[in-house]
Amino acid sequence: MTSPISPRRLYFSMGVLGVLLLLVLAQAVRIQIVEAQRFAQQAERQQHVTRYDIAPRGRIFDSYGTPLAISRRAFSVRVDLERRDQIDARALAERLAAATGESPQVLEQRIRAIQASPSPTSTLLAFALTPQEAHHLTATLDARQQTWIVVEPHWWRVYPQGQIAAPLLGFVGFDQDGFLGVEHYYNRELKSRAGLRYERSRTDVAVVSPTIEGADLVLTLDLELQTYAENRLRRALEETNARAGMIAVMEVRSGAILASASAPSFDPNLVFFREGSEGVQDPLVSAVYEPGSVLKVATLAAALDAGVATTATVYNDEGRLVVSDFRVYNANRARYGALTPEDILAVSSNVAVAQVALSLGEERFVAYMQRFGFGSRTGIDLAHELPGALLTPSDPRWRRADLLANSYGQGILVTPIQLLNAYNALANDGLLMQPYVVREWRTETGEVIMKQPTPIAYVVRPETARTIRRLMARALQRGHPDALPPRHTAAGKTGTAEWYKDGKKQDTTIVTFVGFVPAEQPRVTILVRLDEPRSSRWAGPTTTPVFRDVAAYAAHRLGIPPDRP
Repeated sequence: MTSPISPRRLYFSMGVLGVLLLLVLAQAVRIQIVEAQRFAQQAERQQHVTRYDIAPRGRIFDSYGTPLAISRRAFSVRVDLERRDQIDARALAERLAAATGESPQVLEQRIRAIQASPSPTSTLLAFALTPQEAHHLTATLDARQQTWIVVEPHWWRVYPQGQIAAPLLGFVGFDQDGFLGVEHYYNRELKSRAGLRYERSRTDVAVVSPTIEGADLVLTLDLELQTYAENRLRRALEETNARAGMIAVMEVRSGAILASASAPSFDPNLVFFREGSEGVQDPLVSAVYEPGSVLKVATLAAALDAGVATTATVYNDEGRLVVSDFRVYNANRARYGALTPEDILAVSSNVAVAQVALSLGEERFVAYMQRFGFGSRTGIDLAHELPGALLTPSDPRWRRADLLANSYGQGILVTPIQLLNAYNALANDGLLMQPYVVREWRTETGEVIMKQPTPIAYVVRPETARTIRRLMARALQRGHPDALPPRHTAAGKTGTAEWYKDGKKQDTTIVTFVGFVPAEQPRVTILVRLDEPRSSRWAGPTTTPVFRDVAAYAAHRLGIPPDRP
């Protein structure tokens, strides 16, 4: 027979139960009333996932639709800062090295640097991993190691043509912002906008802001002509042992850039990975230099247009011209005697062209140079264009010697695009165009925005432009017949310029040839520049064969009919 429960034990049990009920009730009050909002927010976070949707950057194509820049799915690997103290740096480095192919020692140093820094500037360990590489990495990490890192998807920029037109195209950084060239200038159009959405489940999705892809760009570049120019430039550097160079081709009537090759160049697929990528530039718009005798064409065109000279005007070249304390000599110290404007171009007389500038006068000479575009940006749609430098008579530094030196391309700084565009104006019957490289862009809605050729102003009268073209063509035939492409006429001028480094004159030169094909009704204007050629210090033997070959290829590519036997 069981003994009855004592009253004391019963009261104790009831007391304990009462306390437990009170604790439960207090917890319920805390959860349901006191901290109801906090727990509701926590439940909301657990049930909903906030996701940022990313879209690819806009693509870039050549004028025939060949892709020059596209975006591909990729993954980055970062250190989880909240768990960095738990990381076994060596073990993680070995796993990453197996997936990425990078040195485990370098990766380990990177991880330890992140661990040691209270506020690391970057937690990035790897980027641009393919989906296969990212899957291999996560599959080889154990559960604990996976908590050490964060693997994030993104889009990575790829340039299928490698180094072709790299300085003009530019490149893209990890944050998907463009650097240099088209990528930088059109960054706003090319860059996509991330979308934001909340997910309760796969079927319950609230889109807060849509993902917008970047616009596609179609360039004026002709990839086949561009590739030829790149290969011909490479061969020219080998033949002349020049340090650097460039070739640019412009369509006369529109100002469109059909090719722009420069060397040394870089691979835009790799430039972001290497040290010193911030130092790369596009010489078409950023390489400032004294052009030399190629500027004589502008001086003569100005004199003809202003009416201070005719094709029959004779200047006396005695081998030296002294104005105040400034002396002008010909580059080869020759004395040519009586010279017409055509003769001046054929023998490239500094003494005679300085006399032409004197007949124009300071104010009128500088005004014409400004109309040609020297001393100001052309407005081409490429990043980091420089304006060059042109002194004016109103500048306190101006001396009468500047008028003489500028007339044959010294004491004035230009960019290749300025020089190309100035010659193109003469090819275009005196009309200066705004050069451009993007023909159209296509928005995410499918709208196509076409770039229209933009006339700037008439630099000289059409009859002046046609006259100077005839003089240039005859002078080229006399002085450098090897510059003529087979079965096509051409007009152009050489220029050999001395240059200075740290205020000291160098024993090498920068040589240039600018011309157009055909001579009477030009279709393309071509610039060739070589820096410090060693085979010869003169522009004639170094640049004219390059111009001839590029002009011949361009004529064939564009279907320009022959205009000579």
